[in-house]
Amino acid sequence: MKIRLLEFDYLRALAIILIVLGHSVYNSEKGFPVLLENLVRGGTAVFVFISGFFLHAVFSKNFELQSFLVKKLKNVYVPFLVVSVVGLAFRVFGWGVIDDLPLNKIGLNIFHTVKNFYVLFPHWYIPFIMVVFILSPFYLGFSRLPVWRQLLMFFLFSLLAVILHRPHGNASVLQSLLYYTPFYLMGILYSQHRPWFEEKHQQILTIAVVLVAGAMYLQTYVWVWVGNYHKSFFGFRGVDLQFIQKIGLCFILLAICQMLARREKTSAWLKEVGDLSFAIFFLHPLFTMAMANIFPLLGWRGVSGGALFSVAMTLLVFSINFFGSFYTARLFRSLLPTKSRWLIGA
Repeated sequence: MKIRLLEFDYLRALAIILIVLGHSVYNSEKGFPVLLENLVRGGTAVFVFISGFFLHAVFSKNFELQSFLVKKLKNVYVPFLVVSVVGLAFRVFGWGVIDDLPLNKIGLNIFHTVKNFYVLFPHWYIPFIMVVFILSPFYLGFSRLPVWRQLLMFFLFSLLAVILHRPHGNASVLQSLLYYTPFYLMGILYSQHRPWFEEKHQQILTIAVVLVAGAMYLQTYVWVWVGNYHKSFFGFRGVDLQFIQKIGLCFILLAICQMLARREKTSAWLKEVGDLSFAIFFLHPLFTMAMANIFPLLGWRGVSGGALFSVAMTLLVFSINFFGSFYTARLFRSLLPTKSRWLIGA
């Protein structure tokens, strides 16, 4: 049990690093290497896989929906609202002070910002995951099905996802729900059938590497598409190779975390990152917005360059986003140990 939880602590850490890195890409389609961008985008899938795992591994025994949802409201939705208010203040500052927009235009911008029930661009995940939590009885019902029915459902949802793609602007909760359900089911399957997955570890890892390498090659060099696939609910725009790649990446990252968990010495820093992962998720868009407000004041507007420059700038933006969020979360937890979970989710 200790190793299992430790490896998923590590996996949460790698997932949030990947998510923040994907949100830090500089000069997308204008210099940043497409192959690398296709790898770092879409890290949310790993978060969903982890969430599905813990639903079954931790909450399935003696599950009670009301208490489960109350806990998620406290630990997820309340800090989401708190950080969203701060984010909206950042946006209003940018519109009023930097862009010098009139009040009526600022009011209109506020309406268009909140109409999809989130303020900061990565926070589309919260309305979506809250719906997933509400549907927990359905997902736990999946865990009680015969294996052949579980596999059939996983296959059918996966087939739908690769055709459906993610929604434009991640604004449709229904489309996100259908797209990410396979990752959630995969987490449940891993928890439920973990001995089998461990027995077939090498074969699964080999398949995962092939999926990641093959999907990245096809997406980058054959059916060229940069980053995540987004489209309207209806219509066909090809197969979502990011979905296939991230299925494999979940198992590659998990294998890395299992290797780290077997070491005698625990990585205290990586464990802390995993523990603060939700706080980092909530906070890092604020640092992105701060840079968007500050850089123009310093005269840095639309600076472009080649691959090396774009990678260097991405690492700079990532460092500010990630370490700014990490140390802010650590500070909140030390100063407000009983209230930080309500404010930032950790």
